[in-house]
Formats: sequence, C-alpha cells, structure tokens
Amino acid sequence: MKSINLAAIDLNLLVAFEALLEHRSVTKAAEQLQVGQPAMSASLNRLRILFEDELFVRLGRQMQPTLKAQAIAPSILAALQQIRQTVTAS
Repeated sequence: MKSINLAAIDLNLLVAFEALLEHRSVTKAAEQLQVGQPAMSASLNRLRILFEDELFVRLGRQMQPTLKAQAIAPSILAALQQIRQTVTAS
C-alpha cells in the first residue's frame, strides 16, 4: 500500500466527489457546494488525477460513476460522515 501525504491533498475534493455521486451532474453538484461549474469541473479533473480513473463519465444527460468510483464511494462517504460527526460533537 503506497503512503499518501494528506497535506498535499485538498480534502474538499472528497466533498466534491460526494456531491457528484449524489447529483450525477457537475452543474447540480456545483450549485450544492455553491461554486461555479468551471470550479466543479476542475475538482473532477483533480479527482481523476488523484484516483487515476475517470470516476464519472457522461451517459446521456447524467454523469455515471465508473466501477472504481463505485468501489471507493462507501469509504469516502463513511470518512466524510465520521468527520462531520467529530466536528459536530466538539
């Protein structure tokens, strides 16, 4: 297992991943996070580089998660939930 320097990763990308997974739309995910569509597209590009996978591909009018996105989604969602619980408990 390769070692990852978390300080070099923008953890907000995981929030962008969550929004993309929920909405299956770059535009709707951007609206939820209150960022512009170009910023969300840039986040998706950075996620693709980080995970070395397309993660979401256009199928008709929606962005469908790839097999890798589906595989990593439970861990990412659980990590974000844990962070939310930790922050609200303080």
